[in-house]
Amino acid sequence: MTDDANDTAAAPLPMRWRTVPNLVSLLRLVVFIPLTIWLIAQPDQQLLATVSLVLFGATDWIDGFLARRLNQASRVGEVLDPIADRIGVIAIAIALTLTGIMPAYIVLVIAITDLALGIIGLLRLERVRDGHVLGIGKVRTALIMVGMPLILLSAAPEVATEPMRTIALVVLAIGTGLHLLTTVLYGYRYLAPRHAPGVARLDRGSHLFASRKRR
Repeated sequence: MTDDANDTAAAPLPMRWRTVPNLVSLLRLVVFIPLTIWLIAQPDQQLLATVSLVLFGATDWIDGFLARRLNQASRVGEVLDPIADRIGVIAIAIALTLTGIMPAYIVLVIAITDLALGIIGLLRLERVRDGHVLGIGKVRTALIMVGMPLILLSAAPEVATEPMRTIALVVLAIGTGLHLLTTVLYGYRYLAPRHAPGVARLDRGSHLFASRKRR
């Protein structure tokens, strides 16, 4: 971990591909996402699907930890990590929705806002490269990655309870709300002039909006 001042002054990350953290991100993308979706589609495999989903979420922390611990942060990892996250969350959310386990509004909000932000990011790519990751986005992801396994577990006949589903829905609703807020903040940061109110603060990261994770 580095503080905001050091992050700002840090040299650009190297374009390294063959690193342990990148391998973990790649495993998340090509193994855990398809495996989790396949297990969700099996009506009697909710427990195994939950385990796979938890492992998918855990690898998001593991790759960042390894990047810092092994000093293997790279520009490839900085790009690959969020791509694996967003593809995984949306694909798994769709699977949960199609099987009737999760309400459709969650995947609609996530998919539409991610699409909008992706388009904005392509149009303002230089702003995307310059800015810090917002810490509130990590909180959002954490809530969604707690809520989805919980709601999946609540569908397993062996352990299913109505209170568990209610808690999962509350956690997912908060995570979805933060997802929308995060999208608005990123959109404002990318589209507004650099001298507009609050843009400099968002660019450098501060308080709840700051993230110290570098991949």
